[in-house]
Amino acid sequence: MHVFDGCIFPFPSGTVSIARYTLDLHDLGFTGFVAAGISSENKTYDPEVWTARYLTRIPARLLGREAGKTLQKNELVYVQAGDARYNRSVLTTPGVHVLTDVHTTPKDGFDRYCAQLAAEREIGVDISVRPLVELRNVARQKVIRKYEEILTLQNRYEFPLVLSSHASDITHLKSPREMIRLLSLVWKEDDVLKKSLDSIYQIKNRTDPVMEV
Repeated sequence: MHVFDGCIFPFPSGTVSIARYTLDLHDLGFTGFVAAGISSENKTYDPEVWTARYLTRIPARLLGREAGKTLQKNELVYVQAGDARYNRSVLTTPGVHVLTDVHTTPKDGFDRYCAQLAAEREIGVDISVRPLVELRNVARQKVIRKYEEILTLQNRYEFPLVLSSHASDITHLKSPREMIRLLSLVWKEDDVLKKSLDSIYQIKNRTDPVMEV
C-alpha cells in the first residue's frame, strides 16, 4: 500500500526544500508526497515526489484553460474550493485532480451534488489536518463540523479522500498514525482514513474524459 502525504508546500512557498522533506517524511513512514506550488522535479527521490499546480482564486470561466495546460508525468492539478456553484464548476472541469481547502468553504459549499460529481469523476477532496492542530475554540469546532459533513457525504457517495498535512515547515509534518489520530476526532472509522492515504494513486491513474480543443 502506498502512503502519501497529499499536500505539502516546499520552498519557495514554504521554508523547506524537497530534499529535506523527503528525509523527514521517510522517517515518518510515508512512501511519497505531493509537493504543491512548484514546477515538476526531474530528480528521483525516496519517498516518491509528485508535484501539483495549486490553483487559487481562478475564475470559473478560466478553470478549463488552467487545468488543461500540458502536464508533466507526475504533476497534478489542485484547485482551492469556494462556494457550491464554484465547486460544481471545478468538479466538472477536465484535468482537475483534487479539490482542496474545503474547510474554508461557506455553509453548504460542498453539498450532495458536489459529492456525487466528485465520486463520478474520481476527483479527490483534500482533508488537511493542519487546521485541527493550529485552530482553537470556535474556529476549530467549525472545521470539525465541516469535516464531519464531508466524511458523512463520503460514506454515502464514496468519492476519493486525500489526507494531507499542508506543511510549509518541518514542524507541521505528522506521521500517518498522527493524521488518523487527529481525524478520529471527526470520524471513528479508521479503515476509511487509512485507505485515504493511498487514494492519490487512484486519482492520478484515472481515465479523464476527452477534452475538446
